[in-house]
Amino acid sequence: MVPLLLMFLDMKLVVPTANSLAVLCGIFLLLTFQTRKWIRKDVLPMLIIGSVIGVILGTYVLASYESSLLKRLFGLFLSGYALKMLFGREQKERELKNYVGLIAGFLGGCLGGMFATGGPPVIIYLNSKIKDKQAFRATLIFYFLVVNTLQLVIYYYARLISRDVLKFTLYLVPALIIGNLAGSVMHIRINQILFNRIVALILLVTGVFLIF
Repeated sequence: MVPLLLMFLDMKLVVPTANSLAVLCGIFLLLTFQTRKWIRKDVLPMLIIGSVIGVILGTYVLASYESSLLKRLFGLFLSGYALKMLFGREQKERELKNYVGLIAGFLGGCLGGMFATGGPPVIIYLNSKIKDKQAFRATLIFYFLVVNTLQLVIYYYARLISRDVLKFTLYLVPALIIGNLAGSVMHIRINQILFNRIVALILLVTGVFLIF
């Protein structure tokens, strides 16, 4: 959502809107499909502690710097991540140490605060700790609900939550509900490799567009 909307709208509208929707999304998903019973709370403390620091730093950057510069930085990040998805070699999975969760949370918090896209570092960490697909999804949903709620509060104090943000958020809620229902049904059926490639290509094209 964020990279596509940034092609047309200002970052300081898109990022707080995406964060507001992320909170609604987390609440919706936790209340449906028995998501709560799969949460692995034992892996969350280190992630959340790191994220608190990262979100504060990322929000400061978002509030302090010009949107055009941040868009280019985001474009570089997207392009690099997309290329890794497309051409990166699969490495033998090994479980990461618990303290790595602190680093992953911090990096995810920074990216989340700046761009509302703090997923990659956290996904890499949780993927090494949780092998069950349902537990992985549920834990990720709960983590993002906690961090995005914190982020929303910090955005409010940083004066990034405006009337335009609230109106745009309400405008997008119907699409959010439809997308969540569709994704919850499809996530156990979709071909993961094909899905990853499609997402990577979209991110790559969008990232290049944002840079130039």
